[in-house]
Order: sequence, then structure tokens, then C-alpha cells
Amino acid sequence: MSSFTFSRASSDSSSSSSSSSSSSFQSSYSMEPRVEVMRCSRCAKTVETISTMQYQGNELRRVSTDDASANGMVRFGHNLYYCDRCAKMVGYK
Repeated sequence: MSSFTFSRASSDSSSSSSSSSSSSFQSSYSMEPRVEVMRCSRCAKTVETISTMQYQGNELRRVSTDDASANGMVRFGHNLYYCDRCAKMVGYK
């Protein structure tokens, strides 16, 4: 329900106070931890991980509290993973 409220507040252009409060809500909303799903591209094994966004200097970077290797997954591209077993079979590990 909070995301629906956010959508309505950001689309309301008649009131400047609601647009300024919605932008601050958006920045705090994007900083909250979220669950990401890593799925093996070969056998479809699924692992869930928690990631957060943090500022490093002037850049906003995603920092994973449980990185792929700690969960038995090998990353081989953007949003592409193998589980350890499949990574050994195809030669990534």
C-alpha cells in the first residue's frame, strides 16, 4: 500500500509540498534492504539474498550482504548465475 501511496503522491503535480515529500520518500524507500533471487541458468536452483544500496563517495552502489559465492552461486554475467555444481560442470570453477 505504501508504494501505491507513493505513486499517487508523485503524480500529483498541483501541490509542490506533496512532490517534495514524495521525493524524500522515494530516496528513503530505495535505501531499504530488498530480497534478490539468484537462479542457476542450468539447473534452476534458486537462492535468495538480501542487498542494500549505499553511497560510496558520490556514487550510489548496490552492496550485497550475502554475495553470490557465499550462497554457493557463481556469477558469470549481469543477473546470470550458476550454482557451484553446474559451474564445475561447465568449467567456470
